[in-house]
Amino acid sequence: MITKKKILVVEDNAINRMMLEEILSPEYTMLEAENGQEALSVLEREQDTVSLILLDIVMPVMDGYTFLSIVKADPVLSSIPVIVTTNSDSEEDEVTALSHGATDFVIKPYKPQIILHRIASIISLRETAAMINLVQYDRLTQLYSKEFFYQKVREAFAQHPEQRYDLLCSDIENFKLVNDVFGLPAGDKLLCDLADLLLRHAGHHGICGRIQADQFVCLLERDWDYTDDMFIESAEEINALSKPMTVVIKWGIYPIEDKSLSVEQMCDRAILAAHSIKGQYGKYFATYDDALRGKLLRQQAITDNMESALAGGQFEVYLQPKYRIADERLAGAEALVRWNHPEWGLQLPGEFIPLFEKNGFITKLDQYIWDRACAILRDWDDRGLPPISISVNVSRADIYNADLADILTHTVEKYGLPPSRLHLEITESAYTENPSQIILTVSRLRELGFIIEMDDFGSGYSSLNMLNEMPIDVLKLDMKFIQNETAKPQSQGALRFIMALARWMHLDVVAEGVETRSQLERLREIGCDYVQGYYFAKPMPCGEFQELLKKQEEIAALELEEAWKSKDELPERVLLVVDEDPQYRAAVRGTFEDQFQIAEAENETAAMDCLNRHKGKLAAVILSMTLPGVGDPTLLQTLLRERSVWEVPIIATGPAGSSCELTALQLGANDFESKPHQQESLRRRTLRVIQNAAAWRRERALRDEAFRDYLTGLLNRRGLDAAAASLRMEDTPIAVYLFDLDHLKEINDTFGHQEGDQIIKTFSDLLRSHTREGDFLCRLGGDEFVAVIKRMSSEATALKKGEEICRAVQQDCRSGRIQATCSAGLVLWDGAGTMAEAVDQADQALYRAKANHKGGCCLWKG
Repeated sequence: MITKKKILVVEDNAINRMMLEEILSPEYTMLEAENGQEALSVLEREQDTVSLILLDIVMPVMDGYTFLSIVKADPVLSSIPVIVTTNSDSEEDEVTALSHGATDFVIKPYKPQIILHRIASIISLRETAAMINLVQYDRLTQLYSKEFFYQKVREAFAQHPEQRYDLLCSDIENFKLVNDVFGLPAGDKLLCDLADLLLRHAGHHGICGRIQADQFVCLLERDWDYTDDMFIESAEEINALSKPMTVVIKWGIYPIEDKSLSVEQMCDRAILAAHSIKGQYGKYFATYDDALRGKLLRQQAITDNMESALAGGQFEVYLQPKYRIADERLAGAEALVRWNHPEWGLQLPGEFIPLFEKNGFITKLDQYIWDRACAILRDWDDRGLPPISISVNVSRADIYNADLADILTHTVEKYGLPPSRLHLEITESAYTENPSQIILTVSRLRELGFIIEMDDFGSGYSSLNMLNEMPIDVLKLDMKFIQNETAKPQSQGALRFIMALARWMHLDVVAEGVETRSQLERLREIGCDYVQGYYFAKPMPCGEFQELLKKQEEIAALELEEAWKSKDELPERVLLVVDEDPQYRAAVRGTFEDQFQIAEAENETAAMDCLNRHKGKLAAVILSMTLPGVGDPTLLQTLLRERSVWEVPIIATGPAGSSCELTALQLGANDFESKPHQQESLRRRTLRVIQNAAAWRRERALRDEAFRDYLTGLLNRRGLDAAAASLRMEDTPIAVYLFDLDHLKEINDTFGHQEGDQIIKTFSDLLRSHTREGDFLCRLGGDEFVAVIKRMSSEATALKKGEEICRAVQQDCRSGRIQATCSAGLVLWDGAGTMAEAVDQADQALYRAKANHKGGCCLWKG
């Protein structure tokens, strides 16, 4: 059903209204008003539906001319056409009506056919004009639409071929943020204000249009020079209107020399000029020139060549070595991409990666690099080289691919690798774009066994709360951050904070961009785990990296051979071979009998017997994953669970291409050798894992030494901080005691420090005897000690334990006639806050204990 158009009849004479009702009703719906005031009320309700107004002039309350003046002054109502009806046929009355804004003039009495024809004609003209306006003008700003702007520019060129023009394009930085923060109405107002500014400044000498979203364009006659002051003044004018927003607008200028170009190409060049200064403070405009033109042509050439380059293998994997700081040994690599073009030569990633990220090709390239990295790892494994990992980049575009987990899983399975060998680098800024989406995706990848690295940490804006929620395993510190911090000794606290944060989150830390020895030593001092940078090596082709890996392994093998010459350095010389095949065991015996005492086992029972007989003497275990009883895999789990042998490295063996390798590595085996294999390959793998285990033991011993008090063997302050980081909520409530030995100074002064040291040792032994193995005991220094006792049931129990220790001191700690006593402060800690805060509260309680009487324990209650 077609809805009739509405006509508002404003007439005080009822008979005239009835006559018009009879004429109009077959084709139109009629609304009635007896005067101008009443008509305004009708329009307030029906303004969007009224197609035309029939208006009498002489009326009570408000006459027709007054009504007409009000309607034409209103921007919404002014577009409604008005036909004035009057009894007078004078030319003067008609001119007066038209000058007030009337569209037509009709004389009474009404002639039905004439009035119907005029109404239909005027409504048709209005609708046609509205459609043209809709096409020609932007609805919001009333500037020319994109297509009509292009047409008007072409007309200007044709009409004034001698005139020289410039094309200006504006681009509002972070306009989406304006809409998100201040709302769409504020964003629309900003666009309208900018459109008004363009119209005022362009005047009659320019053509203005809106080509998309926040981009406006203006064709200007070239009769002025562009200066920063001109655009600064415009920005100040806009910001004065858009408070509290602060708007940054970049302008691009294209001086039109070749009018044969399409107007769209001209606009693109002006926009490119504006984009070239995006994010640059103090830059307000840029002019398109040959340099920008070259950049545009270069980008187009890259785009044209990228697909064929991928198909033709032009993209090459370069590897950036990653070194372990503890022993400065090669520990891994980061995969980087280079484009080796047959004509352009070697292209660095900064040349093409940003463009690929924009056009979406980055997802194809990433998947290609993932595949090549896994192929490299497989080749190294087949050659018997150390099983290091490779880090690969995961771009923002990859994160939103619903098939990402399947693609990565298929890639590692294709080459028979455990997911942990492929580290996934995700830049810090990616986490801030859509935290919930990325956390969900990355959590899934982590569950599958991939190692997640946050790349460029320190360059983005992730909050500590967000960082705590992120599923990551490794922090990679931003290169510039490292260089700046290590260059400023007075402002290096941030690095210590990051390291403490990483330790609290149980994360490894990799520092990028290490270029000097002083930077390396600074990172070693604060406890960083790994480094990469030009100090050690630049990114290199895979062949060079492989030679580096082989050379390091040869050096390590020689070092281990030298170490074996000394019985004292490696007393554990038993190699346990657990395999169901006697010929295989014999072959292994022949390979290692000049270096080890060989123990053999053909089944699980025999293996457990050997394990018990040689406890504490095992150098390594070579374990068949196809041994009856191992497939489930009971024996491997037992080996890893046995506390007495948990440091012994395990080399698992099994058929190539099976699931044995993945199962063994997931359960904790140190390495895997596929059968059949060369005995030399097994020898190299075994010696390597033994060496790594020995290095790890030395590192742990050094770390333990650094965390221990030299006199008592208890933790020191540093050790207490490290231990506190391992506490979990299930350990709460935690009793934190601060003990202070009374009279120690008097003992030292009277009998000497050797006697005082003996009192300290006696007290440390006493603490051990009154606490559990899993509790933390620390000597803060001098005569102050901290005891951290987990899972304390109640305040009463905690107080009882403190009093018990204090009484024991009175019984056992005496030097000559001087009786040592002990006071204690206690706080029951729920894990909120820091250990340092808990110790401080215990110190306050200790002060009250000393004030009351010596030899007692006092509970802190705030």
